[in-house]
Amino acid sequence: MQDLAGKHILITRAAEQFAAVAEQIQKRGGKAISFPCLAVQCLPDNIRQAFSGLSNGTCILLTSANGVHCTAKALGNDFAMHLDKHPVVAVGPRTAAALIAHGISPAWVADESSQQGLVRGFSRHGMPKEVCFLRAEQGRDVVKQALQHAGVQVQLVPAYRTVCPADDASAVVKKLKTATIDAVLLGSSRCAEHYVQRIGDLPLADSPAIAVISQQVARAAAHAGLSVQCVAKETSFTGMLDTLAGYFADNGEKTKRTPVEEKHP
Repeated sequence: MQDLAGKHILITRAAEQFAAVAEQIQKRGGKAISFPCLAVQCLPDNIRQAFSGLSNGTCILLTSANGVHCTAKALGNDFAMHLDKHPVVAVGPRTAAALIAHGISPAWVADESSQQGLVRGFSRHGMPKEVCFLRAEQGRDVVKQALQHAGVQVQLVPAYRTVCPADDASAVVKKLKTATIDAVLLGSSRCAEHYVQRIGDLPLADSPAIAVISQQVARAAAHAGLSVQCVAKETSFTGMLDTLAGYFADNGEKTKRTPVEEKHP
């Protein structure tokens, strides 16, 4: 399958998560370009404090691979020992794969990688008495509110924070100005915000095709001033690439861009 042949695609997720998506793009004939718009800062003290007072059998809820990695880093060699005492729920296949890589099999995985998917999952699998919810410092409270409404005690633990990288962005900005980037992948609302921040004063109207992972991210991208061409039908990077390939196939010559003219004083 070479449905992205010759396309240069910008990956904005954290640097350590670049390789898996890049491999998918390369298999489809495209070229992946790294432009991290998220950097993860683990908050190990919060994690260790939460586990020090956790009752056996408390449900552990993880909603990202970042949360898994930061929890494993904070607990070190005791990670598997701690989590073996609890049912562990994962938001989707990427989070589940991160758990399995660390030796933990989830009790169940949401059928849709979203907080709404988790709410449906708890309704189907049964409400626990207590939940330890390890997530980003900033996030939505859909699951927390739904669980609390059902009488579940929820301990919200900020396991990490995401920040905008401060490294030099000039090389990628130059590629954007010279129209050598065909598409940008945005996997979270924060990525959308940070992407706009990182490209500086580049006119957003001249941006390449913007592909997002969900309607929620589409709204955040639009709020940041971006025009979204592709919203994944399935909440995954594979879903984004499928939708992007369809967009290029349907639009053909219309997707070709012209370089941004330099403004001189």
